[in-house]
Amino acid sequence: MTDKPPRYASWTAGKLPLPELFEIKRRGEKIVMVTAYDAPSGRLADKAGVDLILVGDSSGMVVHGRESTVPVTLDEIVFMTQWVTRGAKRPLVIADMPFGSYETSNEQAVANAIRLVKEGGADAVKLERGGTSVGRAKAIVDAGIPVMGHVGLTPQTATVLGGFKAQGRTADRAQQLMDDALALQGAGCFAVVLEAVPAAVARALTQALAVPTIGIGAGAETDGQVLVWHDMLGYYEGHAPRFVKRYADLGDVIVDALGRYADDVRTGAFPEEQHTYTMPEEERAAFEASKTSRR
Repeated sequence: MTDKPPRYASWTAGKLPLPELFEIKRRGEKIVMVTAYDAPSGRLADKAGVDLILVGDSSGMVVHGRESTVPVTLDEIVFMTQWVTRGAKRPLVIADMPFGSYETSNEQAVANAIRLVKEGGADAVKLERGGTSVGRAKAIVDAGIPVMGHVGLTPQTATVLGGFKAQGRTADRAQQLMDDALALQGAGCFAVVLEAVPAAVARALTQALAVPTIGIGAGAETDGQVLVWHDMLGYYEGHAPRFVKRYADLGDVIVDALGRYADDVRTGAFPEEQHTYTMPEEERAAFEASKTSRR
C-alpha cells in the first residue's frame, strides 16, 4: 500500500482528492497552481509537486501567437487536455471553457463540459465571470462535473472591461466582485480564481468564501496562486503583466542552445562519432562491393 503524500491529510494513491483543497484552506496552507499545455509540461509540473494544473485558454497567446484568448476553440482545449493528462498523474487537471463554449445556454455549457471530461480527461472545468455564468456553473455542477469560477480580470471579455487592467478598484466594483464570487460559490464552484484585483479586495473575498481562492495578481492573502507557464519560465516574448514573477529565463537558454547547434552544424562539429550508428565491418564491405558491382 502506498503511503499518503505528507502534504495531504487525505490518503491518496494517485490523484489529489478534490476535498483536500478545502483541508488545505482550513489549515491555512497554500494551494499551488500553474498552467500547462502538453504532456512534458504536465509531467514536469507533477514532478515539481504542484497541486492544480490549468489547461488555460491563455494558450491562445503564449503558445499559438494570437492577440487574445478569444479565438481559442473547444477542440483545441480538448486536445491540450489530453496531452497534459498523459503527463500529469497526481495534480487535478482543470480545463478552461473557452469563449463561445458556454454562453448560449445551460445545455451548451453542460455538453461542452462533458466533452472536456470524457474526451479530454479533465478532472474539472473553469469558466469566467459571474452573472449568467453562475447559472452555467450550477448546471455543470448538477451534471456531476466540478467547476472552478473566475472573477476580476476575465481575459475573454477584456474588451468590455476596458482592456487587460485591474478590476475592483472602486467600492462598487469591489462589491460586484464579492457578489459574483459568492454567487459562484452558491452555484457549487469548488474554488474561485481572483485575477488582477486589489489585495484588499482579494483578502475580503478570501475571508468571505468557504471555498478556496486562487490568486493571480491578487496579492498574497488568497488561498493559493496561479501563474502562466510561459510567463514564469521566461519564454514568452509578449508583455508580461506586473504580477508575473519570472523564475527562469528559458527563452535565453533555448536561443543560446539553438545558436550553438547551428554553429556546430555549419562547422561540421556535429554530429560526432558518438552520435552516429555503425554496422558490422563485413556488412559494410559487402555493401561497398554491391555498389561497385552495379556500376
